[in-house]
Amino acid sequence: MVSQQGRGAIIGAPFLWFVYERTAVRAVFLAIVLLITVSWLPTAGAVCNPPAHVDEYARVAYVYDGDTVRLQDGRKVRFIGINAPELAHDGHPAEPLAQAARQALKALLEANPRVGLRYGAQHFDHYHRVLAHLFTDKGRSIHAWLLEQGFAATIAIPPNLWYQRCYQQAERLARREKRGIWALRYYQPLPAEGLDRRVRGFHLISGRVRKLSRSRKSIWLKLDGSVDLRIARRDLPYFDRQNFARYVGQRVVARGWLHPYRDHTVLRIRYPFALQLDR
Repeated sequence: MVSQQGRGAIIGAPFLWFVYERTAVRAVFLAIVLLITVSWLPTAGAVCNPPAHVDEYARVAYVYDGDTVRLQDGRKVRFIGINAPELAHDGHPAEPLAQAARQALKALLEANPRVGLRYGAQHFDHYHRVLAHLFTDKGRSIHAWLLEQGFAATIAIPPNLWYQRCYQQAERLARREKRGIWALRYYQPLPAEGLDRRVRGFHLISGRVRKLSRSRKSIWLKLDGSVDLRIARRDLPYFDRQNFARYVGQRVVARGWLHPYRDHTVLRIRYPFALQLDR
């Protein structure tokens, strides 16, 4: 969950999750998160170069979770390029480390109350939230810091692709060191074979591509089991004329949001980063 130099301060993500779930020591847990967050703040987002400019500076009034905040003027901001564990909602339990991610972000913003916002090519999402990249007033990427510590996974949703290379690099660092979510079995790729069709939300999926098919609006990679990967034709320009037939017979790892479609589970692939050969 923290940089390699700070590993001695935390035994590991599974232990943290065990500790956090014990109500009697939650206050101590959150205090540790706050201490570590502030202690390692100078290197936050160190894998990314500071942006040439930001669109505005603002102050955060409230932290909803690890990737969504409210500004003092009331605007709700969804972080571009990352997806943090979900808190409990609508009868669904919280995902592991969801509260830890929220508290770490909250502590970081308390230490850096003034943030820079750089808007995405698409300014709002379908929930009318502002889409932006956030930086400390010293130009450190808050998103990259969350990724480095293993509090979030990288996502790529066109046309908001600026800083993608940076975010991917930050996630690779966390995965290599098994920090945060990447130390937990819950966040490892789910096998497509035998996947429970009730599984929803953001996941990594692994499986063998058994068939390639095309429809008027999409290209489909059908995995063993009942999982279909969908690439919408309108997203094809981002794939640079990629030959999808090369995936047939290969095992792949895909990331995105699962949803039901007829008798299958569908995961939409928006950008090449979301579809990789399983090596």
